[in-house]
Parts: sequence; C-alpha cells; structure tokens
Amino acid sequence: MEVDPQATDAPEETAAILQLQLNLLSVIKSAQLQNGLKHGDYGRYRQYCARRLRSLYKALKFLHGKGRYTKKKLDVPQVSDARHLQILLVCAERAWAHAMLLKQESQQDGAAAAKKRHTALRRLRKASFWAGELSRIAGTVCDTRSAVEADAYAAWMSGNVLMETESDWQRALACYTRAKKLFTELARVGDPESQALCGAMAEELAPALRYCNYQISRAGGEAVDPAGLLALAEEGGEGGGSLLQSKLASLAAEAQTAQAAATSSFEWRGIKAPVSQERVRVPLHNAAELAATLEAAMDTDGPASAEQALPQHDKLTNWYQEARAATRNAIKAAQTGGGSGAAGKAGAEADAGDLEDLVALEKALSGRILEGSLARGEVAAADAAARFAAGLQRQAAGKAAGGGKGKERPAKPEDLVRLTTTLAQLAADLEEHASHLGGRQGEALAAAAAARGGGYAAWRAYYQGHVALAAAAAGGGRYAEAAGLFRRAGERAAAAQEATEELPKSESAAWAALPGLQQLAALAGSYLLVACAEAAAEGAAGAEGAGKGLEGLGLAGGAAQQASSALYLPDALDAWESFGGSGSGKGARLFQGPYALAAIRPRPIMLDSAAGEVDYPDVSHRVKRRKTAAAAAAGSATGTFARLFGGWGGATS
Repeated sequence: MEVDPQATDAPEETAAILQLQLNLLSVIKSAQLQNGLKHGDYGRYRQYCARRLRSLYKALKFLHGKGRYTKKKLDVPQVSDARHLQILLVCAERAWAHAMLLKQESQQDGAAAAKKRHTALRRLRKASFWAGELSRIAGTVCDTRSAVEADAYAAWMSGNVLMETESDWQRALACYTRAKKLFTELARVGDPESQALCGAMAEELAPALRYCNYQISRAGGEAVDPAGLLALAEEGGEGGGSLLQSKLASLAAEAQTAQAAATSSFEWRGIKAPVSQERVRVPLHNAAELAATLEAAMDTDGPASAEQALPQHDKLTNWYQEARAATRNAIKAAQTGGGSGAAGKAGAEADAGDLEDLVALEKALSGRILEGSLARGEVAAADAAARFAAGLQRQAAGKAAGGGKGKERPAKPEDLVRLTTTLAQLAADLEEHASHLGGRQGEALAAAAAARGGGYAAWRAYYQGHVALAAAAAGGGRYAEAAGLFRRAGERAAAAQEATEELPKSESAAWAALPGLQQLAALAGSYLLVACAEAAAEGAAGAEGAGKGLEGLGLAGGAAQQASSALYLPDALDAWESFGGSGSGKGARLFQGPYALAAIRPRPIMLDSAAGEVDYPDVSHRVKRRKTAAAAAAGSATGTFARLFGGWGGATS
C-alpha cells in the first residue's frame, strides 16, 4: 500500500490553519447534468460517482491496500487538498443516487418493493452519514463559505432521511428550514454563478417544506416558529454541530471584506488606479455588482429583450458617471490644495490620494463609460434592426406593417440612421480617448474603436439606402442615390471586416460584430440589385412617356392633347389616366376649382308676416249696410251680449 507521508503524518495544527475552497453545489450540479440526472437516470449517475471515486483514490494515493482490503479513514489530519473533501462528497452522492434508483424500482416492481425500499433507506442513511462527515471536516479546514455550503448540504440530506422514514416530521421540517436559510444566505454573497445555484437550491426546498407542514397539521401538531425549528436542528446535531448565527455572521463579514478588496482599485485597459475616496468606492461597488448580474443573465438566459436590458445599461452608466463626477471633484480639490505639485492631496472630501492616481482613475472611468454607452447603443440598434427586418419580411409577404408578434411597432430606417450615427460618434470619441492613453493598450483600443466605427458607418449607409429607396418608391425618383448608398455600404462593410480580422482575439466586442458585417455585405449586394433594377425601370418608363408625348405633337394632335388634358377626374371616370399628377401635387386634375357661380332657386317663403304685404281687392260694395242710429237704439236691449260676442244677435238692415 502506497501512502503519502504528508497526508498521514501532517500535524493537526497544520490542518487547522488550512483554508480550502470547495464549490460544492457547482461540482454537484455540473456532474449531475452531465451524467444522467438531466433525464432522471440515477443508475448512470451512480456509475459515474463510482468511477470518480476510484480516480480520486488513485490521484490522491489514498488507496485501501492491494489484495486484502484495509479501509483507511479520512479525517482532519489527512486532509491537505480540496480533493480529499470531494471523496466524502462523491461517497454521499453515490449512496444518494443508489437510494433514488431503488426508490424508483420499488415503485415499479411490486414483488420486491419492500426489500428495495429497505435497502434504499439504508443507503440514504449512509448518504446522510457521509454528508455529516463532510460538514464536520469542512468546518475545520475550509473557508467560511465552503463550510456553510457543506452544512446546508448535510442538513438537506438529513431532512431527506427523516422524510423517507416518516418518523419525525418536525425534525425533518427543522432540517429543511435550516438548509433553506443557509442556502438563502449563501445566495446573497459570492460570485453570480454560486448565487444562482444557491438560490435555485433554496427554491427546490419549498415543496418539501410544504409537505412536512401538511403532515404535521394532518397529525394534529402545532406549528413551530422558525427560531424553534433552527434550535431543534442545532440540538440534533445535523449539519456539523456549529452555531448557525455565528456561521452566518462570519460569512457576512467575509463578504464585506471581499467587497472592500474588490473596490479598492479600478482597472480598465491596463490602467489600474487605487480608489481611496468613499464617494468613488460606493458607486464603483454598485456598478460592479450590476455588471456581474448582467453578465450572469446573459450567460444563463441568453440575450435579454431591449426593454429589460436598456434600463440596466442606463443604471450601470449612471453609477460610473457618479464615480467619475466624484473623481473630478477630488481632482479639483487636489489641484486647489496642492498647488502646482504633481502629488497634491485631495483635501477634506477625499482621502490621501495622489493627483496622478486620480487622473488615471478619471481616464479609466471615462473609457469605461464610453464602452458602456457603445454596449447600450448596440442593444438598442439590434432591437430596432430586428424590428426593421421583420417589417421588411411582412412587407414582402404582403401583410400589414404592424402585424408581427405581440403587435410590435415596426422600426423606420430613419431611426436606425440616427442610432448608427450615434454609435459611430461614440466610436470616434473612444478612438480619440485611446489616443491619449498611449502605449500598446492605447494603440489596440484605437484600432478596435476604428474597426467598430467603420462597421457602424457601413450600417448607416445601408439604412440611408433604405431611406432613399422608400422615397423613390413614393415618387421621389431617388433610385440612383439608393444604389450608390448600398454600394458604399458593401464597400465599408468589407473594409470593416478586414480591419476586424486584424484585431487580436481579446477584442471580443469588435469580433462580435463580424457575423453582422458579413450579413451586411450580402444584404447590401441584394438591395443594390433592387435599386439598380428600379432605376432602370424608371428610366425606361420615362423614355416611353417621352415617346408618347412626341407622338402627339402637331397641329391637330396638339389640340386633341390640350382637350384631353383639360378633362378632370369627375368628367372622365372611365379613362385609364393618372389625374394625381406628380408626388408634389403639380399637374393634379382631381376637380376644377373654384366652382363657377350660379343662381340657386330658393324655396318659397311660408311666413305669416307675408300676409301684411298682400294687396287685397276692394270688396266694400259687397258688404251690407247697418241700420240707422234710431234702429240701433231700439235694439239696445241685447247690446251687452252683442258687444261681448262680436255683435251676435244684432239686427242688420
């Protein structure tokens, strides 16, 4: 048996000061996804764990004897490498995978279900034992994050055993609660990948917690507060026996130390400047966290939509601009307080920082802001270009302009011309900024910015060609101009592609535009043919119209032509002739205006006042004469009644 003397004879004090790092969840999830568990194949994963364990034994020379098997115990004194901890982790995973495989088989095979279930429970207890050993040793030889991660893993495995045995639902709930709290705290610190894995693991524990609560309520038990559950898990010894609060406090302190170290300096394109001012450090730290979040989202979910990505880019640029503003204030304070010296102090608003370091920091922040603005503009341009291409496809298919997915607003070529112009200007500003840096980094940045600016100029010429093409289709007669713009776009795309291929591979932002430039060259060539064909057709139509006009020249023909041109649209609805004139409205014959004045026959006036203007004939000779005065006095007996009713009853002569 070959034994490494350093692994066996290492004193316990040496092992105690080790700070090994074990990315437990990262190792587990990567192995599971690549070896069967993506499709629920626990047998394949168990075989992988067996092979991995054998290779670890050989690599670490932790063999168990040749011929006769003599088990070697792995404890704190023997741990000198993170792979020793992987032995315990792989043992736990192998036992857990075997238990899950037997559980699946017991559900399908009714004859031997009881025996397989008994074996599955035994293997699950073995997995919990190995997880506990891993947590115990990791708490001694690993850093705080690895120890807390191993503790959470052991608590999760203990909860699995208690839930499968259905013996103590409250303790199972306590173990799962402890594991979820630890994974939730781990999801707040560390790199984005580790945070995402811990957050996903905490979410996976939610169904187990609900099931345990259901079983407790079904049995008539009372709900236990979270503090009591955590105390119950500590009391049982699950997870290594360390106090939960002290571990979380150590983890938070370690995260704060890492954050302070990360923002103690800022590096960009070879410029590394110390950050000593608190007003600069805080926005830089926020910007670093937001940048890491954006990068992790791009790696996991792919390119985000413009509505989601643009606000994040704006916020990131705002953080960098705030840091640059604070740096410029510190430079002014240093120049005011330090006179003409090159190493003046920053004064009351800044800590002890040299003027040269502040100037270097300001240059680095300005370059980073320009690069962030370019990234933001590229996201907006890519979204607009996708909507413009979709609009062209719908137009070619004869569909409505806004009938795309989600009723999206189609982009106009004028919008893309404006976006690409802004990007070209930003690339020129970045190239000018790189010229002030000097050295190899400045030259490389200037070359990359020039290549990117050439690509933006090519796209701008392409979209300007579409603007001219649309104007020509509306009657502007700009097909020749559109053809020239498409030809220029192809030439600039080829030049930008050649310049990009000469750049080093480290210029990933410039190399990312290479497929787009290749596509642009093909699109420009296609639309160049379209513009040339339309220009030729327009020329042929003009020649044909001129020929028809010459045919009508002459004395008789001129009069006929003038008579035809005098007609308007309402007078010749059956004629196949254009009455709209040119695009500007010249020569239009839609109607003849102003209309000629004409008398309109009015309706008769039917008013009562018109009776006063009528001259009636004299009919007095037909009216009978009244009686004399004496006769009227004689008949005064009926006078009152007659006066009231208009002389009714009065005698007439």
